[in-house]
Amino acid sequence: MRKAITHARLPLRSLTAALLLGSALLVAFLSCSSRQQVDLSVNGSGEAQVEIHLTPVLVSYLQDLAATVNGTAPSKSQPIFDLNALKAAFSRYPGLVLDQASTPGIGTLALWVRFADVSRLLDGANGRVADFVDFRRDGDLRTLTVRLDRDVVDQLLTLTPLSGSVAGSVLLPPAGSSMSSEEYVSYLGWALEDYANGADGPSIERIIRSSEVDVDITVEGRIVSAKGGKVKGNVVSFSIPVVKLLTLSNALVYSVSFR
Repeated sequence: MRKAITHARLPLRSLTAALLLGSALLVAFLSCSSRQQVDLSVNGSGEAQVEIHLTPVLVSYLQDLAATVNGTAPSKSQPIFDLNALKAAFSRYPGLVLDQASTPGIGTLALWVRFADVSRLLDGANGRVADFVDFRRDGDLRTLTVRLDRDVVDQLLTLTPLSGSVAGSVLLPPAGSSMSSEEYVSYLGWALEDYANGADGPSIERIIRSSEVDVDITVEGRIVSAKGGKVKGNVVSFSIPVVKLLTLSNALVYSVSFR
């Protein structure tokens, strides 16, 4: 018997309300892949393509949750992501323009987004979360820096529909907790054990440990240096383990300088 899902308060029709606004790390932690490709110009403007592919584990969990919320089970062919809710959410952040969004499969989402200033992606958000991305100009040198600490991640999580929901209480470590990465993996393995893929499939723990947010940034110019990523030509690639993000004890800093 599956663990009961009760008192759900998660508006599933707005599950993807903030994917680029920080919740990519939420949806990605049980996904086969989460990849963001960003093109960045010398003036700080650019565009991004985001692809999210959910595993059957997370799809099944969310479908069960939808049945609890709505009283009836959704169609197995109904996409998890709601595009109208997504567009409404992006409209609240003038720093981001959603040009295109599609759901090629039940648990798949593709986004095309552009921005005029990468350092102002979250204009309109409160607190430090609005400033976790910094873009500096020094002569012809440009430096993009992203700083993630536990406070920033906790604030990013409050922008998502999972915040304050039963689903969030199951899937996320408590805000301000000292839960270690291994403790978190073990906990999720227990919480979602009923959704495992059977003896022949990967374990929940293995799926969680291997989940990453992959970000490829292509700059307009020549890369001078990068921190936390791998450089190939004018592309720097960052791979961020999602469990590490959600159980941060020390700040993570990623940067790229180019001219």
